[in-house]
Amino acid sequence: MVWQYTPYTAPVFLSAVVGLAVATFALAHRDRPGATPLAVFMLAAGVWSFAEGMNLAHADLAGKVLWTKVEIAVSGIVPLAFLALVLEYTGYEEWLRHPLAYVVALEPVVMTAVTFGRPDLVRESVGLTTVGSSRIIAETMGPAYFLHILLSYSAVAVAGALLLRVILFADGLYRAQSTALLVAMFVPLIGNVLYTFDLFPSGIDPTNIGFLFSGVIVAGTILRRQLLDVVPVAREIARDEILESMDDKVIVLDDRDNVADLNAAAVELLDCHKDEAIGQHIDDLFPEVGSLVDDGEKRLQAEFSLERSGARRYYDVRVTPLHRARGVVTGHLVSLRDVTEKRQQRQRLDVLNRLLRHNLRNDLNVIAGNAELVELELDDGGLVDRLERIERTAHEMSTRSDKIGRVARLLDDEDGRWVDISGLVAQEVVDAREHFPAATFETDIQPDLRAAAGQSVGVAVGELVANAVQHNDGEAVVTVTVTEDDGAVLVEVADNGPGIHEQELEVLNQGKETALQHGSGVGLWVVNWIVGQFGGRLTFDTDGDGCTARLRLPIPDDAPAEPEPSPAD
Repeated sequence: MVWQYTPYTAPVFLSAVVGLAVATFALAHRDRPGATPLAVFMLAAGVWSFAEGMNLAHADLAGKVLWTKVEIAVSGIVPLAFLALVLEYTGYEEWLRHPLAYVVALEPVVMTAVTFGRPDLVRESVGLTTVGSSRIIAETMGPAYFLHILLSYSAVAVAGALLLRVILFADGLYRAQSTALLVAMFVPLIGNVLYTFDLFPSGIDPTNIGFLFSGVIVAGTILRRQLLDVVPVAREIARDEILESMDDKVIVLDDRDNVADLNAAAVELLDCHKDEAIGQHIDDLFPEVGSLVDDGEKRLQAEFSLERSGARRYYDVRVTPLHRARGVVTGHLVSLRDVTEKRQQRQRLDVLNRLLRHNLRNDLNVIAGNAELVELELDDGGLVDRLERIERTAHEMSTRSDKIGRVARLLDDEDGRWVDISGLVAQEVVDAREHFPAATFETDIQPDLRAAAGQSVGVAVGELVANAVQHNDGEAVVTVTVTEDDGAVLVEVADNGPGIHEQELEVLNQGKETALQHGSGVGLWVVNWIVGQFGGRLTFDTDGDGCTARLRLPIPDDAPAEPEPSPAD
């Protein structure tokens, strides 16, 4: 046995070491998607590189023939293991259970048997030649080898196409992972093509040097890009599960507005089999939706009614363009949400609101008016007091109804824009001094503080100020401050009253009232609604010496340098 050394021996053996190290790490995490085929891929690549190193180290023909047979035998495992890795990584592992997959998996076994049993089918001639100071094997490959190469390259091409799909349609972490895997396989593939078709200097096979880069790339991707920890298959499975389990009807259209996919809820709405729906044009399958689909890049939202089985349902329809790389529209996502019950509930609330704001107010005016007339004709002081209480109660109920109606109109009409909170609060204090002359008002208002809100903020502050005065049995002292605090406008209304009952605050914190737990009025609800409308927060600090209400309105990051003045300016 004669040994020799070439400049390529050390890198090839290093490639084997790196491959075995990565395979060992992958086996330690074999419970994760893609870990087992990755281990097989890197193990086979490591054995291939070791065999190539032994081929280079031997100077005699017998040794070279033996180790090149090992190379050819193990070379069939590498591309198939890589394909299995990509199938698991991208969520197509069901392909591995297809009968054809078992047939393809036999190729390395058959190739190994042919290589050692009928070597003439793999290599038609074998000999030695000298390049520089090294002796290398000279061989002419046979038909079995080229058939083997064709199958191997085909497996790599399929895997590459699946990875390319992730690169084109995913972003961020998944794109980086897929790119790394693609490079990890195609670097040695290019080297193998150059060697197989004699496009590289004789005696040098760059395939195994490519595997060295593959091992480094895969190891780096595991450490830096969370390969084996976060893979697209989890996201794809989650998306499919969400799509199939959601109540919304979802239809996916391609760039020609043909149905590409739809979930079970949409199938039920269309009253046809899923296979019948896929491929049809949306205008033919669902003309009501087809008329809403815009082939541009804008989102579309609309509401329409649909009659099915004699019943009319109402749907909120959203049409969203689907973009691929560089913003090209490749289809549309159509979602339909059944809003029939919500619409009916809104109608009922509108009717009840009208009854409260109009009919009930008129009836209360009748009660108050008649009580006043009767009061004028009575001499009994006790009865007069009772009638005065009836008048006050009717007036309070009418005022409360007007307040709710005014706030409801404001909230319906306001979307939130830049307003001068300082000016709104200052005006509310001026009005409070006129309505409550016996109370003392102190202010500390930082000027020109603005937030993305609406004029109803003034109503909320006015309600807090009125609450502070009306629920104070003594001489009310109310302090109102407006400051900027940590990216928000902070409005504080402090008083020297008895504070707010704990039950009132508990009801606000829970967001609902029950038969056993409810508030005494609507004032705090009104304030809470207004603050919540604009993403703010309402809190209270109450004790025996008074109460401080804090109203925070956030200042968004995109605040204009010179906001337009609000109508209150």
